Amino acid sequence: MKKLILILLLTCNIYAKSQEDKTVTLVVSGQGKTQDEAKQNALRSAIEQAFGTFISSKTEILNDKLVKDEIVSVSNGNIKKFEIISEVQIPKGVYATSLKATVSVSKLSSFVESKGVVVEFKGSLFAFNVNQQILNEKNEIKAIEDLCTVITKLSDASFDYSIKVSDPVAVNGSNEKWRIPMDISVSANNNLLKIAKYMNQTLKGLSLSIDEANNYIKLGKKIFPISFAANENEYDYIVLRTKSGVLKLINQLYYFNHSIQNFKISNGLLKWEIKQYPENLKYIYDNKFRIFIRKWNGGDQMDAYRKESVFYPGMGSDCFKSGTTELSYGRYCKPILNYLYLYVESYLEAFQTDLSHKEVGSSHNFHHWEYDFIDQFTFVNKFNNIINSQSGVIISFIGIEPENEIVRFYYEDIKSLEEINKITEYKVIPNY
Repeated sequence: MKKLILILLLTCNIYAKSQEDKTVTLVVSGQGKTQDEAKQNALRSAIEQAFGTFISSKTEILNDKLVKDEIVSVSNGNIKKFEIISEVQIPKGVYATSLKATVSVSKLSSFVESKGVVVEFKGSLFAFNVNQQILNEKNEIKAIEDLCTVITKLSDASFDYSIKVSDPVAVNGSNEKWRIPMDISVSANNNLLKIAKYMNQTLKGLSLSIDEANNYIKLGKKIFPISFAANENEYDYIVLRTKSGVLKLINQLYYFNHSIQNFKISNGLLKWEIKQYPENLKYIYDNKFRIFIRKWNGGDQMDAYRKESVFYPGMGSDCFKSGTTELSYGRYCKPILNYLYLYVESYLEAFQTDLSHKEVGSSHNFHHWEYDFIDQFTFVNKFNNIINSQSGVIISFIGIEPENEIVRFYYEDIKSLEEINKITEYKVIPNY
């Protein structure tokens, strides 16, 4: 009899829980002319994604303007709560907001039923949990795409330029052609620090917790860690759900290649970009802008931190395909002047890793090869919990300060004596 009562109590408890308000939590982004408009667009994105996953694939109702305004109202219960993660103003007076929203699937279901939508709610506990994972994976990719859009807009206005020109030197000892050496110095401004902070806060909001990562591994699903530092005091160990998300972030880092070169050189007669005459570019000093390590091993190879750059694709057999140039630390590939020519995904296959049989939360230390890191990357040693000693992709903006040079182009303009006589001055003109 006692067993029967216990079974009945358990059954009632399970039934009661099945009637509980089912919620999903998403990190979403929105843009708008005001901060409130950006927030509303972000909340609407959360509603739309939850609607499409748990209720119906038919989204016609969400296109109705009245419904759009009503559906994101916190007072009606569709949005249980939300927390603004980060806000940033991007060029042309547009605001971008990243927030974490908790959507009540149960309330949303009732709301759309009242509007005449046939609900196809997927209610079993296991199906609900798996669908939430699927939603979060899709949301992660969308959130990173939105993040990259914001970074792109800020990136093109994140660098300042100056130029120093030296006296002409005869080419081959003759008087016919002269090379005019110049150093073009690139420094960061506050927009780059905004990018670092916005990136860190958004990724931290997207990250799986250690328990969630453990659950992913038990289900035989892959996880993708990133060690990220916005500055010396703000750094986090982030675990993403999708390889696609990592690839998009790395591809976005290569966009700095474009933004740093987003200028023209003027000599009073002509204006041109560096990539128009690549043979005149002699060297790129980019040591202070090595902001990432792509190796899953966390950079335990001697040259890992020195060779990863938005201007040089790395070392090894890939370099020999495009030709090599002897430089101070060995053989580099020829510099990348158009980042679109770099097939990023081919360099990122090493990111695919199988952690399905590994435990999460093991202690981690880089002490046995700490000398391989410069100070910019040693923040990884401060993490207490890390997945199977995998730092993942390391991204660090530590040491980058406004007005300090981060990249320098050593360039030569080749001119005849007659052309030199017509030149008034050399200057750098930002394209933005």
